[in-house]
Amino acid sequence: MTDERLAGLWSDEMVHPGSVESVDLAFRDDGSGWLYWSSWSTEFAVSRFMWSTPGELVLKFHRTLGGTWSIEDGVTRHEVESDEKEESVIRLGYEIAPGEDPFGNPVTLLSLDRALDEHLAGSRFAWVEKPESLSDPSADAPRPDPSSRH
Repeated sequence: MTDERLAGLWSDEMVHPGSVESVDLAFRDDGSGWLYWSSWSTEFAVSRFMWSTPGELVLKFHRTLGGTWSIEDGVTRHEVESDEKEESVIRLGYEIAPGEDPFGNPVTLLSLDRALDEHLAGSRFAWVEKPESLSDPSADAPRPDPSSRH
């Protein structure tokens, strides 16, 4: 049985406001998801996974994309520079509980039993109330021309 409370978007931006890096963690109802890391340096990485919760949170990573992001006319755009298969499984203990952001505002927190260091992510995320989308930010991004590879 899957823990439906996880379904949706979680972010560490509300937990660490003003940080030079941020991480979003998305869990979709169909069992797919993604982790999106971005930096003020305009770099980003997306790690796609399948997830389940048979007593613990199991993330089966299958693809990692990386590249750069920019803002054009108020819209964030991504350019994928690498797209590689990944085969890793991470098993985590987790807790979902009421908490507060650094300013004392109430938030729902997802706390993992350890940081996702391999994916440049920490261990605490806040529920995003009304996300714009649960689509991977790099899903429609331009890719390098495969014919240009040597």
